[in-house]
Amino acid sequence: MEDNSVDHNLLLATDLSCRCDRALDRAAQLAKAWEATLLVVHAIDPAYAARYAKITQELPSWRRQEDYRTIASRRLNRDLEADNIDAEIYMAEGVPHKIILEAARRENSSLVITGVGRDEPIARTQFGSTLDELLQELSIPLLIVRRRVRGPYRHVVIATDFSPASQPALEIAVRWFSDAQLTLFHTYEGASLGGDAMVNEKRKATANNQCDSFLAEMALEPLVINRLHRVIEKGYPEVLLCDYVRHEEVDLVVLGTQGRKGLLKAMIGSTAQNLLHLLECDTMVVRG
Repeated sequence: MEDNSVDHNLLLATDLSCRCDRALDRAAQLAKAWEATLLVVHAIDPAYAARYAKITQELPSWRRQEDYRTIASRRLNRDLEADNIDAEIYMAEGVPHKIILEAARRENSSLVITGVGRDEPIARTQFGSTLDELLQELSIPLLIVRRRVRGPYRHVVIATDFSPASQPALEIAVRWFSDAQLTLFHTYEGASLGGDAMVNEKRKATANNQCDSFLAEMALEPLVINRLHRVIEKGYPEVLLCDYVRHEEVDLVVLGTQGRKGLLKAMIGSTAQNLLHLLECDTMVVRG
């Protein structure tokens, strides 16, 4: 059971496409588990609304005179009723990411939840470009849902480069998913293939010492540290983390950003961007 000791105001950003259905299911699950409020935000493309209005000027016999906002609201209400979720719906015409950011600030949201097509290049979808903008400007965590919901998150991985900027990612994972299996994941650069084994051992020892210092600086409860599984491996994060997720039944990866050169680069750096494209599980981005 996830932690409901913190008051949560959840915001689900949806474009009403099938790729956001799983995000809706996850938002419903978290709202129930955390006894949280849920705001569903849908940005209406003014051009699309205008085209829809023009199409409906000459209606067939079975059509009612309705604007796009009414139809979208009915769809959302039906989906929410199916999950037995009491949520507020907010719709407005305009640029999607600006509407989402404004709503999150107005409602003092603690988490924005959304979805994206797993195999679809992010730049090809309207919501993909919106996601890029949210990653750049959103100050609160952003949860990107990919997988079907089969209950609470059971295995949560926190990717870190041991920089202070990556501390909030671990803090949030510990607070929000206290009953899940928690894994701290770090990769380091080692000697090239067939290189000096002593060099590799020295670098691994350095990484383990960095991990000890990182955890000590955070002053976590001993019980939390004892149950925190560590994975520290030599190699590229895009390769190793994706493989770990695939083979260890990971439900969620939490990424801290604005870290130093290592697992995660500057917000949003090339490594983090690659991970967001490549990871097959849900991903939460937490700004440092």
